[in-house]
Amino acid sequence: PIARIRLIIDSLFHESEKPKRKDSISSLRAIANETESLQWLVQEMLDLSMIESGQATIRLVDVPLDELVDGALERLEDQCAAKDIKIKSDLPDNLHVLCDRDLARRVIINLVHNAIKWSPKGEKIVIKAEKQADEVIISVLDNGPGISEDQVDRIFERFYQVDASRSGHEGTGLGLAICRHIVEAHGGRIWAESNKEGGGGRFRFTLLAANSEESEPAISEEMS
Repeated sequence: PIARIRLIIDSLFHESEKPKRKDSISSLRAIANETESLQWLVQEMLDLSMIESGQATIRLVDVPLDELVDGALERLEDQCAAKDIKIKSDLPDNLHVLCDRDLARRVIINLVHNAIKWSPKGEKIVIKAEKQADEVIISVLDNGPGISEDQVDRIFERFYQVDASRSGHEGTGLGLAICRHIVEAHGGRIWAESNKEGGGGRFRFTLLAANSEESEPAISEEMS
């Protein structure tokens, strides 16, 4: 991203003629996009570094799921606006989970960010949740190209990426790996499903329901 930003800026400074406003706006938009990619890369590297070093401590507290989701979506408003993507939250009323608020929010941010990246312009992303026994299953559903059978078992591996030359999308291969680390540190599960009904990504993960018998008002432990 840094090299691309520099290339675009250099092209603006070395125009032989005064650049047209339309061209300038297009270049500035490209700079903004590359800067955003760089911010995501830095954040993912920081997250992964903290997880692997054991510095990340999870503090489990009772969190309303709708607040957790709303907090994540606020971070993604600009990305949604850029592609005219609408996000629908289909969540049961008064559903609480036991989690580390910041880390669980990062999982939702990463999954929705991934869904935005793969979704065509003007599409819709749906976030659903349902309580089953002592856990809550949270799903992020999009209308992108979907996930093939040979990818569902590998997509959460560190640095694993779908072929960018084939897909037209680039990534770091870290976002989903970070999701897996965080969810498993919570004692949960995370998985992707191959959708055979017309495409679309299907990602699901579990957190402990806050009103289950296993829940505690506050629990702390280190991630490793």
